[in-house]
Amino acid sequence: MEGNIGFIGLGLLGTPMAWQLHNRYGKRLSVWNRTREKCAPFETAGVRVCTSPRELIESSDCVILMVSDGKAAGQILGTCEHTNAYAGKTVIVMGTHAPAEQIALAKRVEGLAGSYLEAPVLGSIPQAKARELIVMVGGSESLFNKWQDFFKTFGDFIVRVGDVGKASSLKLALNWLIASLTASFSLSLAYIEKSGVNHELFMEILRKSALYAPTFDKKLERMLKKDFDNPNFPLKHLLKDVMLVKEEVLNASLNPLLPESIEKIIKAGICQGLSENDYSALFLALLSTPK
Repeated sequence: MEGNIGFIGLGLLGTPMAWQLHNRYGKRLSVWNRTREKCAPFETAGVRVCTSPRELIESSDCVILMVSDGKAAGQILGTCEHTNAYAGKTVIVMGTHAPAEQIALAKRVEGLAGSYLEAPVLGSIPQAKARELIVMVGGSESLFNKWQDFFKTFGDFIVRVGDVGKASSLKLALNWLIASLTASFSLSLAYIEKSGVNHELFMEILRKSALYAPTFDKKLERMLKKDFDNPNFPLKHLLKDVMLVKEEVLNASLNPLLPESIEKIIKAGICQGLSENDYSALFLALLSTPK
């Protein structure tokens, strides 16, 4: 990849992704974040910190967005909508958004003579730091081929899912499993505790069965200690994804009962003040009956 790279969104996952870009591309990287304090370590490392999204977009040949939702992505891209800032450039949106949002953003950028790819990733902070993210790309085959090597900045498993929107559909289907598996395991563990059954015996049998998923052991200690600080993925972001899944399920004329139920559980956890905690904190929302 030749030219300058602009990265927007230095959140929990965006920060280690931006460091991977810095490791590979050095001073060709610029960053911007709504909270400027998060840019300080990059500025110390010699990375250019832009004062606005517009400055970053105008000075970059490739613009990467890793922001929380489609609305934020639209607002950021809209700062240059009435200029020729996108002409000949590629915009890559890597957050988890609704397929329709991705398609609408692609039309806006392409209407301004730019190119567009969606590239949501599967994995969390440890995978981002280890360059082990799974990158799912939506866009034309020719554009994917052009940028495939660039995506190796984040991991070696890179796949083109189809046109813009398809990668987001796949990502939501996978993130739904984060919610549903965590909720199911949380309820089983809470029930075991209430029943007086040894949780170690429960886990021993579970690990030997076809029911086991590695995520259960990853979250077990948090749940047993009821310690959900220092999240890799906060509960508020899981709520956003579950609500997106619910809308997509409705759009597909499928039964929304499951996402509606887990949405209620997560909202109960957020009402308990767990919004910024690890998503496995939904375990606490299952320890009491709803009022």
